[in-house]
Amino acid sequence: MALSVNSMQAQDVVDLNGIHPKGLQVPYSSGRLLPVIKVPNNACDCHHHIYDPVRFPYVPNDVRNQPPAMVDAYRLLQKKLGLTRNIIIQPSAYGVDNACTLDALHQMGTNARAVVVVSPKITDEELSRMHNLGARGIRFNIATGAGGDREAIMSLSERVNKFGWHVHFWMEANDTVKMESFLNQLPSQIVFDHRGHLPQPEGINHPAFQTICNLISKGKTWVKLSGLYQDSKVGEPTYADTVKVGQAFVKFAPERMLWGSDWPYPSIFSEHKPWPDDANMLNLLVQQAPDVSVQQKILVDNPSILYGFDT
Repeated sequence: MALSVNSMQAQDVVDLNGIHPKGLQVPYSSGRLLPVIKVPNNACDCHHHIYDPVRFPYVPNDVRNQPPAMVDAYRLLQKKLGLTRNIIIQPSAYGVDNACTLDALHQMGTNARAVVVVSPKITDEELSRMHNLGARGIRFNIATGAGGDREAIMSLSERVNKFGWHVHFWMEANDTVKMESFLNQLPSQIVFDHRGHLPQPEGINHPAFQTICNLISKGKTWVKLSGLYQDSKVGEPTYADTVKVGQAFVKFAPERMLWGSDWPYPSIFSEHKPWPDDANMLNLLVQQAPDVSVQQKILVDNPSILYGFDT
């Protein structure tokens, strides 16, 4: 009889005293081996998604049909990588309906936080409700053409800043450069995912690198060293080009860096590419941040500050 994800997890614990020595197969990952990097206690995956299209249907205009990637499957990834804390990012498949993300947040408890996508018409009461559930930021998917209204972004940044939230941008590097003056005016903290999407082969020679560094210098910006396959022309197993970008950001401001898996890799699914090896991507943090104390900052200390795990 086929085992469910939950029963596989239980079998691992009871029969194998933890994790099978040959590793653990996680949905949407090409590799089974465990990471070799020493993962500290309270390490946080700062960027992943949850999809549950049976209970929470996608918005009608999203026709990609991302496969189910639910909480029990994500917990296998946590177990495999040795991660304790996690940040659920509202995926574009759900638009501004955060029901799936908030449900996952409820399931995962106090070690989880969320970044939601909201309408400018959202009430303060609803923001307060989301805050009490664990939401700590709002996302603008400018790369997809959504959320590009600067007046709305400014208004929402002011409103969520009162809750101590940040604004999270998914956008192309050229847009970052164009918006530098505007981004400087935002009152809330700012987070760029996937190393600011610096394109290759330009990498750190793209002007967006300096734009993001300028914002970091003003004490208001964070960068996720997430999804190494994003923007990479080299690809697995080295991701040498995007690793180089990560190295430069870590060298500039290790106290403002975060790490994330991007599981279940929605862009990989949409582009019909092979699934990445999540353990390999976590191992490559060592190349971006060789110092163990810096790894501690990126995996534990920085997320704790930004997402309020210790408050």
